Order: sequence, then structure tokens, then C-alpha cells
Amino acid sequence: MKVSTAVIAAVMVGVGAGAQAATQPGFFHETVSQSITINAEPAKVWAMVGNFDGMALWDSTVDRSVSVDENQDELSRLVVYKEDVGREVDVLDERSDADMTMRYHVKSSPWPVAHYNARLRVSRGPAPGTSVVEWRGAFDVKGLVEDPENRVGPESHPGPIVFGLDIETERDWVSPSSSGKVVRDKLTPKIITDLYRAGLDSLKWVLER
Repeated sequence: MKVSTAVIAAVMVGVGAGAQAATQPGFFHETVSQSITINAEPAKVWAMVGNFDGMALWDSTVDRSVSVDENQDELSRLVVYKEDVGREVDVLDERSDADMTMRYHVKSSPWPVAHYNARLRVSRGPAPGTSVVEWRGAFDVKGLVEDPENRVGPESHPGPIVFGLDIETERDWVSPSSSGKVVRDKLTPKIITDLYRAGLDSLKWVLER
């Protein structure tokens, strides 16, 4: 599940903060979500996931998460993923103890995305003493240039493994000089979905052990 430095550098992009920004040319808007039921009271669950810079305490994909003082008017955190996957900087937009909801946007990440906004919410579960945690994300994913005559596939050119998925070592993302049909990058949303799934599964294990 190790990702080379070259691959991370190739996909690292800055992420805008505007939730209302329109999808820019060459990008496709995507939404992902995952949820899980946990055998623990909502207050206990929220005490853990509501700690913005404490992500490493419950998410097994994260090596460390710490607050960063980039802007005194914003609460930001640095998330360092395991297996050299890369680093992410998140900015807290809204946090409500009453609603047990937290919204944040991703300022930078290892993924070829922009306008990445996310929400974590804890609510009462279907049975007494249980909780439901929902993790949603919305972002624009950089498109790929389709080249039918020279496709690079995982069978012939296996790439690094990220959260159980094989990423091609050569991927033709859209650039100003690109020609050809622009198609959706279906792999990036799958990686982020699996990232949410792994995090929620880990949270359940931590709280129920």
C-alpha cells in the first residue's frame, strides 16, 4: 500500500475553500458518502470524532493529525496518512455540539481534486445506546484524457496500492495542452470512498472494543 513520492507529487493539488464554486473546466463534480452504526451513545461518539485535530486517535489510515497555525482566524489541521500516502490540510468551517455535526474543507491533499468539502455527523441509532455516523464529501475531480490507442492498465503496468486499490503509474490528467476526449477519473472517488469506509470501520472498532 506504499505510494511513491513521484506519484504523490504528480497528483498533489491545491484545494479551494469555496463551497459554491462552479466546477472548473476539465473537472467533474463528485459526491461520496459512507455511514456506520456503532454500539455506543452518541455523546461518546461525538466526543471522539468531534475533536477536529484528534483524527489519528480513531482513524487507522492516519499516522498523525495535529493543529496548525496557518491563519489565526481559522482552525486548521495537518493529517499525515500512513504508508507514505501523503499529507492533507483541512480547515474547520463549522462545528456544532448541539447538532453533533462538523463541516470542513480540504485546503490541500494527495488527490487530484478541487473544492473539496466534507461533513461528519453523529445521530442516534436505531436501537437504544447506538449511534449512526455519516461522512459525506463533495469535490471536483480532475478529468483524464482518453487515449484508446495507448491505454495504460493495471495488468500491464501495476502501480502503487492505495487503500487496497491499484493506481496506474502513468495517468494522463487534463492539462492546457491536452487533446482528445476528456473522461471521468473514476478511481479517485473510489479511493476517497474507501478512505471514509476504513476510517468509520476503525472508529467502530475503537469505540466498541
